[in-house]
Amino acid sequence: MGTANPVLAEVTRGSVAESLHRGTAAVVGADGEVIAAWGDVDAPRYPRSAVKPLQAIPLVASGAADAFSLGNDEIAISAASHMAGRRHVALVRDWLSRLGLSEADLVCGAIEPGDREEAAALIKAGAKPTRAHNNCSGKHAGMLTTSLHAGLPASAYADAKGEEQRTIRKVLSDLSDFDLGGVEPAADGCGVPTLPMPIAGLARACARMANPDGLKPDHGEAAKRIIAAMAAEPELVRGRGEFDTVAITAGNGAFVTKVGAEGVSAGIVPAKGIGIAVKIDDGGRRAADVVMANILDGLGVLDRNARNALAPWLVAPVPNTLGNRVGEVRPSEELKDGLTALAGNPG
Repeated sequence: MGTANPVLAEVTRGSVAESLHRGTAAVVGADGEVIAAWGDVDAPRYPRSAVKPLQAIPLVASGAADAFSLGNDEIAISAASHMAGRRHVALVRDWLSRLGLSEADLVCGAIEPGDREEAAALIKAGAKPTRAHNNCSGKHAGMLTTSLHAGLPASAYADAKGEEQRTIRKVLSDLSDFDLGGVEPAADGCGVPTLPMPIAGLARACARMANPDGLKPDHGEAAKRIIAAMAAEPELVRGRGEFDTVAITAGNGAFVTKVGAEGVSAGIVPAKGIGIAVKIDDGGRRAADVVMANILDGLGVLDRNARNALAPWLVAPVPNTLGNRVGEVRPSEELKDGLTALAGNPG
C-alpha cells in the first residue's frame, strides 16, 4: 500500500488539505472487464464485511432460505453490518428461535450496540450486550441456517475447512475470477474466515451479482433475491442515518452498497450491470464513503433526490465542537479526473 496508491480523498481545514487518504478502487462492467481503476487493483486485500452479499448466496441458492421460510428481512440482515438497533436484535433472536437455537450457537462475540437508543436502553436496564448485538449476527444466523439445511451440526459453520466455508470460498472464486482455493484465510473480526482477494476481483464479483445472466441459475436467482432484499430493507443492512442505509434508500433499487471494516466498500449496480470496490489504505471509513458516493455519482445513477440524500458524503463536512463547518472530506483531483473519463466511457 503506502505511496504506491493515489490519493482518493483529502481532508481540508480552511483552505489547506491537512490529511490525505490513499487507496485503490475499481469499477467493473457486466462483461467482467475493468472499466476504471485507481491504484493497484490486483493486490489482494481483505474485503471484510463488504463481501457479505456474496457470502449470503449459499443461503439462498442451497434452498435453505425457502426451507426455513426466510423473507426479505432475514435475507437483508444476513448481508448486513447492522447497528444493533431494537429491530435488528429482535429479528436475529426470533430467527434463531425458529431454528431451535439461541445466541450461544453464534460464534461471534458480544459488542456494544452502534445504535444509541439500544445502547442507552441496555445501560438503563443494567444489562450487557449479547451476541445478537454483534453487527455480524445476521450473517452468522444465515450461515447457521445453511449448515442446518445441509444436515451439518450448528458448530460447523465457522470452520475454515468445513463444508459451509468451502462453499462460500467456491462462490467467491467463481464470481471474482480469482482462485481462492490455496489462499490462507485469516480470522475476521466476528470469528469466521476472511479471504484476501484483489479489489478488481471484489468489483467483478459485485458486477456479476448486478448482472447475473452468466451465473449458474441457482446463483443468479440468489443474487437477484439478495439485492432485492437489501433494496427492500435498507435499514436492516446498516441503520438509520448510516451510509449504506441512506444510499440504498436513495438508490430506490438502482444500486446497493455494503461497507466493510478498514475502509472497504462494495457497490452492486443492477441498473448498469456494474460492480464497484473501494479500499482505503489507512482504513478510513470517512474516505471510503466519500469515494463510493462520488463513484456512484460519476456513473450517473444518482438522480436529483439521491444526490441530495448523499450530499453529506459527496463532500462530507468537517465540524468543530461548536458545530461550525471548518473543513471537508472531498474527492481528490485524481479521483475526479478518473470519474470524468468514466462518464465518457461508462462501459
